[in-house]
Amino acid sequence: MGGNSAKASSGINGAVTQVQKRLRINDSVEAFVRDTIESGRGRSSETLVKRMINESADAVSWLRNRFLLELDTVSQLGGHSFPRTHRIPDRNGKPRPVGWEIASTLGSYLSEQAGQTGSRFRLITEARVIEFLIAGNGRISGLIYESAKPGSSSIQRHSHESDVVVLATGGFGGEGSQPKLLKKYAPDLVGLPATNGAFATGDGVLMSSAVGAALVDMDQIQVHPTGFVKADDPSNPTKFLAAESLRGAGGILLNGLGKRFVNELDTRDSVTSAMAESCSSESTRAQYRIHGSTDRGAVKTQAAAYLVLSQAAADSFGHGALGFYQKMGLMHSVSGLDGLASAIRVDLGTLRQTLLSYDSAKDLKTKDDFGKTVFPQRMLNPDKPGDSYFWGVVTPSIHYTMGGVRFDQMSRVLRESDGQPIPGLLAAGEVTGGLHGANRLAGNSLLECVVYGRRAGQYAAAEVSD
Repeated sequence: MGGNSAKASSGINGAVTQVQKRLRINDSVEAFVRDTIESGRGRSSETLVKRMINESADAVSWLRNRFLLELDTVSQLGGHSFPRTHRIPDRNGKPRPVGWEIASTLGSYLSEQAGQTGSRFRLITEARVIEFLIAGNGRISGLIYESAKPGSSSIQRHSHESDVVVLATGGFGGEGSQPKLLKKYAPDLVGLPATNGAFATGDGVLMSSAVGAALVDMDQIQVHPTGFVKADDPSNPTKFLAAESLRGAGGILLNGLGKRFVNELDTRDSVTSAMAESCSSESTRAQYRIHGSTDRGAVKTQAAAYLVLSQAAADSFGHGALGFYQKMGLMHSVSGLDGLASAIRVDLGTLRQTLLSYDSAKDLKTKDDFGKTVFPQRMLNPDKPGDSYFWGVVTPSIHYTMGGVRFDQMSRVLRESDGQPIPGLLAAGEVTGGLHGANRLAGNSLLECVVYGRRAGQYAAAEVSD
């Protein structure tokens, strides 16, 4: 259970939360709305955005108080004007990825509910929904699903009647080598790696369209700038996401010449565009030399940059999560600036000047060449020249599909023909479209799942009770 939400690592957004108040972060609902609308490039539904953000503090509180999730670390990520992305700190040096913690906690709760004597709740896993049941009046009245017979490879078909169906089937960023929806709506992105699991194939979108649901923004696909390139498996089409919180903690991006090329805390689409422009040629593309081997040469991707954290940035991010990336061979550590220059094979003088310029802008001595105004940590420590640096290679990867079924602020799926709700059909999460517009802000995916998932549950309960 959990889908791509279980892989989310940057956090969940909330404006004017109790944690922000305790940390004296003077955020506002208005600022959060403004950031989200601006990120969406004019395509976001203001009604959906305002609903999500007005309920964001309550969503974070619900997770913290109802399920005791310690969303106590707050970061300012790309496109945000204030620190508002909440995540869970390491515990005893061990990472606690926020998406996994939320998904596993809620999944355990559901499993417990299903196991109670006399419970009306059933949890069916290892099954695939293939179509809706439709009543004579056009209302969605249940669904048909397939599952393997226990102990057998034979597939059985089942029908399940229900007063309401809530779709939470995710997007279509994991279609793999034969991407039907991606090829139809964004053919220029076919062939890019993806951070999605193979389960994200757009089934819910296709099923909804088949019963007359409106689709919106299907061509709006978020390409995340930082999917890790693994040295011993560089061509794997599935990339492990380099969490945006790495940059939120102070990580910077360098091209193959050891130079910065972008405001690391700009929106994802802007960072991706800058990477394509500045990190795609033979000389500017970040490259791996596998395990230092010279006979195998450098591993290349179509665009790639070095993600670099200073010791201070690494301390801020947390060594539990950073250690996890290191164990997976995604991040590497070296001692001192000369060690970093050698590891990423750039000129030491160029690298030193890059970091000096960055720190000068942080100290307000100069303006940053790329318009950056938030500098979480310094990149140089003159008092400890031997401090560690942490680095990895990252490449743009398909991450999120902003398009999906059109829905309203009550989570009701809307018809293509007249824009009215399809009776009995609700949706929440990445299966929906119209909320994020052309670009989703980091931390808004988990937020939309909680806000509109709760909305869907509340509406469904009211429908059944009526």
